[in-house]
Amino acid sequence: MLLARRSRGALAAVARAFASASEAVVEAAPPNALERFLVDKIRVSGPITVAEYMKTAVASSSVGYYGMHGEEKKVFGEEGDFITAPELTQLFGEMIGIWCYHELAMTGHKGAWNLVECGPGTGQLSADLLRVFDKFGEKDVSLHLVEASTALIDAQEQTLCGQRTSNSSAPSEGQSWLRANRTTTGVPVYWYANIDDLPDGFTVVIANEFLDALPVHCFERGGGKDGWCERYIGLDGKNRLRFVRSKGENIHTKGLIPAEVRDDTARTSWECAPDAGVVMHQVAGRISSHGGFALFIDYGHDGSRREPSFRAYSKHKQVDPLSAPGEIDLTADVDFGHLKRVLQGAPVALYGPHSQREFLAQLGIGVRLRRLIETCDERAKQEQLIKSYNMLMGDMGERFLAMSIFPKTLQPLIRKRGGAPAGFNGAPGAEKVPEEGEEAKKE
Repeated sequence: MLLARRSRGALAAVARAFASASEAVVEAAPPNALERFLVDKIRVSGPITVAEYMKTAVASSSVGYYGMHGEEKKVFGEEGDFITAPELTQLFGEMIGIWCYHELAMTGHKGAWNLVECGPGTGQLSADLLRVFDKFGEKDVSLHLVEASTALIDAQEQTLCGQRTSNSSAPSEGQSWLRANRTTTGVPVYWYANIDDLPDGFTVVIANEFLDALPVHCFERGGGKDGWCERYIGLDGKNRLRFVRSKGENIHTKGLIPAEVRDDTARTSWECAPDAGVVMHQVAGRISSHGGFALFIDYGHDGSRREPSFRAYSKHKQVDPLSAPGEIDLTADVDFGHLKRVLQGAPVALYGPHSQREFLAQLGIGVRLRRLIETCDERAKQEQLIKSYNMLMGDMGERFLAMSIFPKTLQPLIRKRGGAPAGFNGAPGAEKVPEEGEEAKKE
């Protein structure tokens, strides 16, 4: 499911092989090694799909985007290229933790259970979740993180455990995890490269801003009712990366574009992330077999978006996605409507997608904000809490969607307690809290 890894040595060897076939070219080499590799690969074997470009640029070991994360190259936060909700405010992680604990209690499960986070970033969300569980006296949880980047595993281990182990990020014979440790509060934590490597047992899966980073195929209608082509990445006359189109239908257009998209003659583009569909099936299969539930939060749409969304960010600004592969964040909106279609017929019940604003408002985030402000004596911290809350519930609250998955066997129980899990009952979202200097804040 997760992206393939390449070692720096293997990547360099392939790049040299490509380069040896084109020594006569006089144009200057691209500035970074990964871009040079991509240019040489395209020159030798032709244009590549956007999905292959994303996979290579994001996940290549050491020179890929997440592989380069470290002290000198920040990915997350104000010093990085984008900021996620857990880094923005503790309110987000606390609300997710409360939701998990509440839904766990409503299932009636007793005993040990696995908390899984896919794409844990710096580990901040998992740290916030465990802090909530510790407040509630929860002792039966173990933490399992799905992460392919060794650099990010190091960062997560530092956040959660206070120090790194000497473990390498490769599974030993007879074990499925890449690394193991204990958090500062004593919770066992394990890292895995793939969802299928996770242990059996009752499982709660959390994925925040995970699906958007999975590779997407980009399609364009090329003329006529059924004329579709795929967006490729090729080269211009100066051996610089540029977008091109396939000459016509290919294996991806024929295998990935559903009938409802083809039949919609007003639609001119569509994006599909096959790996996201695989993740949905893996999670659905796990919770239907062993018990549990899942929550996905990501920016996206319900299937109604008509414009391409593949893009890139650097230092919190949108940039050309072909400008610096491996050095910029590549992303695309999640098509939750398509993911729901993918799970049709699976033994699970889906709820949402609802806006992040609706979801968090129903969980009582406004009440928690007021409580934090009341217990905080510093005006600057109070103002920061309000500012981060408004970011979480403002533009982010509209653009981000939440969707949950439960085993179909729990559907009758969920109906009896209101028809949907907490956060998915369709209540109106929270209103903006006035900030310093705004009229409503004047006494």
